[in-house]
Amino acid sequence: MLNGLKLINCLPCPELEELLHARAKGQVFILRTCQRTLMLGFNRQPERILEGLSESASQEKQSEAIKTEIYSGLKAYEFLLQTICGLKSRILGENEIVHQFKEAYGAFLMTEKPNRLIQTVLEKLFKDAKDIRSMHLKNIGLQTYAGISRKILSEKTKIGARVVVLGSGQLSEDFIKISRRRFTIILCARNSERVAELQKTYGIEVLPWERRDEIYGERFILNTIGTDQSFIKPMINPTPFECFVDLGEPTPFTWLKGQKSYYSLEEVFKIGQEHSAQKSEKVEQALSAIEEATEHRNGHFTINIPFGWDELLFA
Repeated sequence: MLNGLKLINCLPCPELEELLHARAKGQVFILRTCQRTLMLGFNRQPERILEGLSESASQEKQSEAIKTEIYSGLKAYEFLLQTICGLKSRILGENEIVHQFKEAYGAFLMTEKPNRLIQTVLEKLFKDAKDIRSMHLKNIGLQTYAGISRKILSEKTKIGARVVVLGSGQLSEDFIKISRRRFTIILCARNSERVAELQKTYGIEVLPWERRDEIYGERFILNTIGTDQSFIKPMINPTPFECFVDLGEPTPFTWLKGQKSYYSLEEVFKIGQEHSAQKSEKVEQALSAIEEATEHRNGHFTINIPFGWDELLFA
């Protein structure tokens, strides 16, 4: 079953993402993070989509699209398992990648005709990743961007300080969940339904999106919104901030770079890497477990769904 698996790992290229999904049509699973884009399918299907994508892109974008690594069979599954366990991340063991996988999987299932063989592979992947994380990667320090952000802000503030959180995605919720008892959280985000849901769940305050420019009166900010377009007016003299942690990728706050109180995603990575050195033994155990799980999965892979001749051919 795993012999026909094909995985392409390429550099993230947000400009090509829409074309990529349009060509995939549920026959290839796609995951894009700030560090990589993964394309999972069978035999040459991922490569065909990438080739067609390059033909549709400009010459400049083509050069970005072809910077790839290709894995087949067991190596493809092993790479996926290492990635979802956070062992391919710049912050070793981080678990935001699990949420990204699940969101991408949900989008994959919403396509017109999702490939059932890929669906089965991903379901087995989630189970194996859960087992490995619970056995080998528990309590390995600061595992998340949210945890590192909380540490940075804790060093700059006192208990009860107001912290404005921009954005309402999973990263924001992770930070709110672990920080709401230490800080007074004020959430500001575009998605009003999601904001209302988080407010009800965690009892936080809300700054309406229409009044987002008011963050200039706040001292402590966490941004989780990544966008190429500016959603807030630049401030000429951004002196009020005592600590601004920016997890946006790409960041809309480019004009803040260089400020003493500003922590970019790159700086958050560095802090995480310092803690990663303390995780080496558990990481080695997890890598060995991933190799064993891949071999086991290949020998015991079962499909409990009906499929047709075309799917048997993995066309």
